[in-house]
Amino acid sequence: MPYQGTPHFVGRGRELATLHETLQNSHRVAISAVAGMGGVGKTELAIKYAREHQDDYPGGICWLSARDANLPGQILLFAQLSLKLEVPQQDGRGNPLTLAQQVAWCWQQWQPPQGRVLVVLDDVTDWKLCRGMLPTDNRFCVLMTTRLRRLDPNFVELPLDVLPQAEALQLLTAILGKNDRRLQRESETAKELCKWLGYLPLGLELVARYLVEDPDLSLAEMWQRLQAQSLQDEAIDVSEADLDATEMTARRGVKAAFELSWQELEKQTQRVGELLSLFAPDAFAWEWVESASESLNWAKSEVNAAKKQLHKRHLIERVEEREACYKIHPLIREFLRLKLDESEQADNVRQAFVPLFVEIAKRIPETPTIDLIESLKLVIPHLEEVAENLTNALSDEDLIWPFYGLGTFYEGQGSYSLAEPWRQQCLSVVKTRLGQDHPDVATSLNNLANLYNYQGRYSEAEPLYLQALELYKRLLGEDHPDVATSLNNLALLYKSQGRYSEAEPLFLQALELAERVLGVSHPNTVTIRKNLANLRDAMGI
Repeated sequence: MPYQGTPHFVGRGRELATLHETLQNSHRVAISAVAGMGGVGKTELAIKYAREHQDDYPGGICWLSARDANLPGQILLFAQLSLKLEVPQQDGRGNPLTLAQQVAWCWQQWQPPQGRVLVVLDDVTDWKLCRGMLPTDNRFCVLMTTRLRRLDPNFVELPLDVLPQAEALQLLTAILGKNDRRLQRESETAKELCKWLGYLPLGLELVARYLVEDPDLSLAEMWQRLQAQSLQDEAIDVSEADLDATEMTARRGVKAAFELSWQELEKQTQRVGELLSLFAPDAFAWEWVESASESLNWAKSEVNAAKKQLHKRHLIERVEEREACYKIHPLIREFLRLKLDESEQADNVRQAFVPLFVEIAKRIPETPTIDLIESLKLVIPHLEEVAENLTNALSDEDLIWPFYGLGTFYEGQGSYSLAEPWRQQCLSVVKTRLGQDHPDVATSLNNLANLYNYQGRYSEAEPLYLQALELYKRLLGEDHPDVATSLNNLALLYKSQGRYSEAEPLFLQALELAERVLGVSHPNTVTIRKNLANLRDAMGI
């Protein structure tokens, strides 16, 4: 489990009991928020339940993030790294396994083989992407948190409302501490403050943290500040339909609490906060923040001071399981993203952020080791964020790299079904931005063809190889090293199909060209020579 849980968890006793009873009887529960409200404590309830009931799940607890994440990829990586399983790519007849079939195989091979297992899918935003990835055996209990209502008739829905007034006051007391007398002195104001915040746990916690920082601030003055903040922002008066359509909690109190914390930050801390909003809602290494900050000519001392200020105000949280890593609550991240969008420096910040992940993508090898795969797990969600949402900040020269890195990461593990969408998306994005006649289009065609070739999908690979070869020759000239590589790849395809007489002249052309333009000892030349030798050995020559 990636979270320790809040030290100030209050109430929810009835919900915890209902949740446990329901899971024991139905195995399928969705914790949903009333009116789609974020910040109501869905994840905290799931954490509390999982930690309190570990003994009831001797088969283990598996926590998966389902928000804007590659859920199948998480499951396959977990199977490979944590269960030490080698996920098959083909069935017994040599037919490629679909992604859903590979995931099903992982659940079937779960270790230990006996005992009830709790699987938590946290923050499901697209049920269609998750539905086919769940275990079917009754030993698996599945618990989801989601903002979506009536997710699936097979799940028992547990609506989670805001806190009752008594528990809201209890939460404020827990954070302020027993020695703080403000709640006693201003009990009626405290009740009105809780009511104005909508009894939402996240809003209550933000305000309580603010009060902790200023022991002399009265509740009445705190309430006045929040109301003043709210009146300045017309955007928070939205309909319930708009609430369901946005990831940002739009209640007056929470938005105002965010804004109040924001205005307390120094200018440089605000700028760092805007930069942090570009990360995916997953753990990130602080060294990445420092690297992007260097490109923006921000002083390292000021950036580290900003980190301390953000952490002190609970706008970022340290990830205890990893050294120098942090996370941002999704709602705070969304608030910071809005601030970035309003900033005149937004484009500069994005353009300083994306090259960091481009360089990481360039270093992903075609055959990564288990240790390297484990180390890259931290970066993959953020690389996906760049590929999906920040391509406008990529230069033409770097456009291909995030997609290439993601495809190579999964392909290198034999996870072809996970690699394929990134190879396909790469081709589409490059064609749209750079046009049909560009060397990166040829490279994208070649990479997708390689993937199909590895899977034995020869009829799909061949036309892509031919298109790539024609493009390389026309755009780069007949004597370019990429032409030799393309000839070699096409020859390998023909060899795999047993079309030896067609493969041999291509290998010969590739070898002659590579020796001439790269030299006889170049690694690419050596590889082509070995491939030709293997072909002739297969031909009995």
